[in-house]
Amino acid sequence: MLSDDSKLLPNAWLNDGFGDCRTTTVGAQQGSFTTCATLVFALIGTQTRMKFVSDANVQKALGMITDLCGFISLAATLYGYYTDCYLAIKRQQTIDDEDYRAEVYLGPGYFCYLVCLFGAFMRALFHWLTPLAPRPDENGKMIYHGSGCAFGIPKNLIDALDENGDGKISCSELTKLSSAYDRYRQQKNTERRLSTVSISETITEEPKVPASVQE
Repeated sequence: MLSDDSKLLPNAWLNDGFGDCRTTTVGAQQGSFTTCATLVFALIGTQTRMKFVSDANVQKALGMITDLCGFISLAATLYGYYTDCYLAIKRQQTIDDEDYRAEVYLGPGYFCYLVCLFGAFMRALFHWLTPLAPRPDENGKMIYHGSGCAFGIPKNLIDALDENGDGKISCSELTKLSSAYDRYRQQKNTERRLSTVSISETITEEPKVPASVQE
């Protein structure tokens, strides 16, 4: 706030220009504290879902619903603060033949809450996208439950990328994707040539005459 240092700010400007901002700020105090406190529980829930043993439907539902509600409420609070405390404040006003100017800007705390808002959105999104931990069915096959993304890798692609034969694709093996694809293509070409040669040999082979006919 910039003004003449020898004069105090008039109450008329404070009540008229900052009334809505004061009301919004006081109303958001409890919500700001709740947002900071619930972040601890949100991180605990995220860590819980990282373990196959503790991941369950209720953990996924809690993560999706609570983080989505937190994102919506925090977005509404930040929007109200932006409109009532940044856009609505008069930058310049003349009272009793005195000119008053105000510099209004968003502080670092506001941008920190924007980071929290982005984090809440990403948590809610990835809680939905991440499927539940796979569970074995009656045949011993690992299956996924619940909503979310569970991308299966084709077996021929695993055979081409899996160099150590453990049935899994590691990051180091992904870096060799180009060479692995070349080997896979060469293998398929070799199989195709062998199949073609086998068919041609079958076609060109002379038919055998039965012994009874030769006699």
